Amino acid sequence: MAWSDAELVSKTLAGDREAFGKLVDRHRRTVFALALQKGFQTAEADDLTQEVFVKAYRGLGGLQESTSFARWLYGIAGHTFADAARVHKRRRLDVSLENAPEVAMSDEAPEELGRDSADVIRALSELPEEQRVVLTLRYLEGLSPKEIAERLGQPRGTIRSRLHHALNYLQLAFGLKAGAK
Repeated sequence: MAWSDAELVSKTLAGDREAFGKLVDRHRRTVFALALQKGFQTAEADDLTQEVFVKAYRGLGGLQESTSFARWLYGIAGHTFADAARVHKRRRLDVSLENAPEVAMSDEAPEELGRDSADVIRALSELPEEQRVVLTLRYLEGLSPKEIAERLGQPRGTIRSRLHHALNYLQLAFGLKAGAK
């Protein structure tokens, strides 16, 4: 039986740690992807993802509506990533692409792949948080707009609007014509 987020939150609050593990399994990939989209390296994104879930576990008792768990969790993620980004800015004075570590790629990969990936990550990081979350749920998790609306507790029209605006922005960012596939 697949438990809803709300049911798993209730079970966790009743002392069932395995229930929280199921919440982690359900949302880890999305939180990790959001960290990568913010420009964090893989190991750092992994650490931040873990930090998000630790904060969520500790603060779960303060969640007012268990049906809003996903939206609440993604809010924690946004704040955690913003805090980490501020720490990064203070640590590094001037980092240029020439000083960045080389990305290991196979001989079969095109030379431009590393730069193209960085361009995609940069474009995604420029999107408003709510659009980035919706895009991630749609294209990484494969959820339908209806499922995203249910998960985030928002109207389906809002989700479709955010998808539309995010995709239009990405099309413009990469010089694609609107409607081109």
